[in-house]
Amino acid sequence: MLRTIIAKEFLNNILNLRFMIGLVLCLLVTIACIMILAHDYRQEMMDYNARINIQDETLDNYAVAKQYQLIQLLRPQKPPERFRLLIVGIPGNEALGFFDYNPLPILFPPLDFLFIVTIIMSLLAMLFSYDSIAGERQSGTLRLVISNSISRTKVLFGKFIGGSASLLIPFILALLVGVLYVSVNPAIQWDSSAWAELALLTAASITFITLFYLLGLMVSTFSRYSAVSILNCLFLWVLLILVIPNVCPYISAQFRRIPSIKETERREHEIERHSIEAAREYMKESVKEFKFKYGGLFSEFESMEFGGIGSWFCLGKDAEHKHEKAARQRAEADPEFKAMMDAFREEVHKAQDELMRIRRANPVEDDLHRKAVLQTKLAKNMACISPFANFVYVARDLTGTGLRSLEYFEQTKYEYERQARSYSDKKIDNAREKNPALEEDSFLDVSDRPRFVFKEEGLKGKLGKVLPYWGILVLFNVVFFAAAFAGFMRYDVR
Repeated sequence: MLRTIIAKEFLNNILNLRFMIGLVLCLLVTIACIMILAHDYRQEMMDYNARINIQDETLDNYAVAKQYQLIQLLRPQKPPERFRLLIVGIPGNEALGFFDYNPLPILFPPLDFLFIVTIIMSLLAMLFSYDSIAGERQSGTLRLVISNSISRTKVLFGKFIGGSASLLIPFILALLVGVLYVSVNPAIQWDSSAWAELALLTAASITFITLFYLLGLMVSTFSRYSAVSILNCLFLWVLLILVIPNVCPYISAQFRRIPSIKETERREHEIERHSIEAAREYMKESVKEFKFKYGGLFSEFESMEFGGIGSWFCLGKDAEHKHEKAARQRAEADPEFKAMMDAFREEVHKAQDELMRIRRANPVEDDLHRKAVLQTKLAKNMACISPFANFVYVARDLTGTGLRSLEYFEQTKYEYERQARSYSDKKIDNAREKNPALEEDSFLDVSDRPRFVFKEEGLKGKLGKVLPYWGILVLFNVVFFAAAFAGFMRYDVR
């Protein structure tokens, strides 16, 4: 008898007009989504490759023995996410230029896999289930079914299984279209981990879709009429999909306030000014000591605007090129003058270290970051009362298109920057040992530089983070089914 209930529910749904509308809508939106995102993906790949080529060309032809500039040139670039064809990720700084190219994706919600699942499929799920009980009560078929020797538990299970199976057909067919495109496109090379992530994403999507089907079924068991059921379903859909996820950040901002931009800029400006004053005060004392120690020799060096060494700290401006050249020629001719220059350079380095120490100890940035993290965490936890938020966390973290992916990239970037800083220090020191007269604007061969290769976080690490949110989705399924079961056990079929 259970098979009969399942088959009846399945056939009733697929022969209904709403099934055809859902199927056509899913296929059309999926095709449009893939066409749009594939175009954007190609543009981002072209932009990424262009940045890499320009960076390599600049390093090969224009790298100089200036540490700060060399580290800036070695800045790592983030490639587009491999799931960019299905899900629009969170853009990094490099992608902000796309706003000028095409502002619509920023001004309006993106059309992607998340839109299909969270908006289209959740609405379809409720349209499929809102009259499963109330509608059959009105038509009288539910009374006939219950009059037979079949338990209400089997009736509810049959409706859930048959309805969910018919509902998932449009979703699976739409997903197969996306999989087919990825498989036949030679420009897209997915490894086994990417396909495993897609399989897990599909399973999470099914969990989310059945959740809303059960929600509609639950509402139907507590409604006497289909019109009342559909109104209640739409109210709950708006609440869970639109209201809660969008209101939580504003509520979180009231409980976890962060300083305003103007206040933050003012405090940072004060710290910047204090660090510069401390460095200049240190250099003033050093100049006095050098005048006392070297006398006229240092006065001659001072007339050359310190040869470009510490001139910004001591004089408030950069030295002219002729003074830098004169100081180098004087150092080559007089070892004592060169020793004095080297000693003065060490004092400048100490002043720079003091400046950087004060800036690194900046409490403003740390305080702002700490408060922003707490505010984001609170908003994220509050939004978990909505199935929409939990599914978005699962989908984005699994596919590497969310905040966790950016955090993982920042960690990888930080490790590479440490390696690049160590490389630049050794490279410049070795070059100066070979050529003591090496200038900061002299060409430096960096063909043996470390290359940045970004690798996605492992599937095990991703699963560890998404399982709690996935578990909440499963819990929602259990709660809604239990509520539907309780309502149906006491439902008056007359």
